[in-house]
Amino acid sequence: MKQIALWLVCGLLIAGTAGAQTRKSESVVTIAGESYYVHTVRPGDTFYSLGKTYETDEETIRRNNPHTDDGLKTDQVIKIPVRRNEAKPLSERKKRKLFDVHTVNQGETAYSISKRYGVGLDVLMEDNEGFDPARLSIGQRINIRKASLGTSDAEEIEEQIESYKDALNSVSDRFTHHVVERGETLYSLGKRFGVPVDTIERYNDAILRDGLRSGSIVRIPLPDTLVRREPFPVDTLAESLLAVSLGERLAVKAIDVTKPVRVALLLPMKTGERPNRPFMEFYQGVLLALEELKATGVSVKADLFDVGRSAQAMEEVLRNPELGEADLILGPVYDECYAPAAAFAARHGIPVVSPLAPVESADNNLLFQVAPDPASKTGKLGAELAPERNVIVFSGASEDAEFAAEIRPLLPPSAHRLSYAKGMGNAALENLLSGDRENVIVVLTSDETTTDAILAYVASVQNSLIARSVKNPSIRVIGSPRWARFRNIDRKLFFKLNLRYVASYHADRWNERVAGFDRRYIAEFGALPSLYAYRGYDVAKLFVGAVHLHGSQFADHLNGGALPLLQTPYRFEQKHPGGKYENVEWPLVRYGSDFTIGVE
Repeated sequence: MKQIALWLVCGLLIAGTAGAQTRKSESVVTIAGESYYVHTVRPGDTFYSLGKTYETDEETIRRNNPHTDDGLKTDQVIKIPVRRNEAKPLSERKKRKLFDVHTVNQGETAYSISKRYGVGLDVLMEDNEGFDPARLSIGQRINIRKASLGTSDAEEIEEQIESYKDALNSVSDRFTHHVVERGETLYSLGKRFGVPVDTIERYNDAILRDGLRSGSIVRIPLPDTLVRREPFPVDTLAESLLAVSLGERLAVKAIDVTKPVRVALLLPMKTGERPNRPFMEFYQGVLLALEELKATGVSVKADLFDVGRSAQAMEEVLRNPELGEADLILGPVYDECYAPAAAFAARHGIPVVSPLAPVESADNNLLFQVAPDPASKTGKLGAELAPERNVIVFSGASEDAEFAAEIRPLLPPSAHRLSYAKGMGNAALENLLSGDRENVIVVLTSDETTTDAILAYVASVQNSLIARSVKNPSIRVIGSPRWARFRNIDRKLFFKLNLRYVASYHADRWNERVAGFDRRYIAEFGALPSLYAYRGYDVAKLFVGAVHLHGSQFADHLNGGALPLLQTPYRFEQKHPGGKYENVEWPLVRYGSDFTIGVE
């Protein structure tokens, strides 16, 4: 009997352990065009178990859920990005076989379309990436799975719409989402939720063009989010400059988040009479971001101003009265222009974003520097050259002076140095490699041919040692971000040798989000996007989206990760009270031997 009791106790313990395993939520919502699982934390859930279940990592979960900074708590509701399907896309022939296609007409809702075809909301979301039941646009094409036609009745679809609304509310801290019932009016909704009718209209402009439709999902702002801060009482330019010099915190102007976000772009669009190609590409990236935001219900009024490189040229542009009406200024791009821009920002309470270069000539809390702080790069590189690693430095006939100047002060005293020469024997490197410590090989060369030769030599030495079973040295190579622009180098060596480099910006074209942007850019502009286009997209998506979501308090939410970007991480900090916000995140690009590219 004792043995039987013992087995029963063991069985219960095992069952309890199994029951504590994280279960994947079936609840999915779409926010700003991105899909998220809605997960309620259960006893035993950890960041590790959640990451394993949802195929993500702790950093991503924390970034999307700032309220988990103090750890996970039972019954917390969190949102976890849905991992995009990396399977091979279906051919057009296969799509036609599996799906009918419905084009959204005026007045249609997700509820009416589901009901028309008898297809559940969950099926529509599964078959249409980024499908948002609360935000459909006229002309949008929706896949209708043929095998699911007529499998859901009206009652089941109504239950799914209600469940979707509840899931949205569980992860929203700014809105109450409501499914419109038959007979309801804007007046009755305003009275029920204590919000003015015109406010409900502004937040739901796109779906109210044909009136209030039964089954549509409207968003009602929570009363606390409608509180407005008064504009900063600065009457003269001299007073604004004095406030900045005293380190006072300047307030952002009052921003009505129910109205279109007014954006001014200050870009040098011409060099003489010729178009300035890099900044034209930046502007094109901005346009794609604004188009994407528009599809999610964000209304934007954007004005483009062509500005030169001097402070005088900047002052002339700032005399334009329309600039004083802006909620956000993107640009200028040269530091020479920032003294007058900073004074203008202080006087009007308008945040100004430097999208491409560090700002040295001005400093106040209305300035936002997207280019990462150079001091942060040192820390990222230094972490790769830790004392416990065996560091070997390769140089050649031509040296990358900028890269060498950055990395030499970070090298440990024990670092070995080798000068590469064509035909050098394997022993030169073999004698320096460690079999029980990680080997970090720094390559300082600047030209493509020599860099390729050094990488091939290192790989050959490693292969020789493994083949002779002498030792199996773990190797990672530290190089320059300029290598990504080399055209004739053997890129397989990047993966084999676990290449690392620190860049001011990185967008991995193997990443599905980036690939999707590439496809849209090529279709719109007939060329492959550059890093300028990627940065334009990111800056517009991040800042315009944050202003729309959070109004005057947007700066407090820039690091929240609410709007997914093109992979490069951003993290804004102030070095001192009243100072500018600087991006301190340099992407460390990691090539893996499993042919993956990661960013940290």
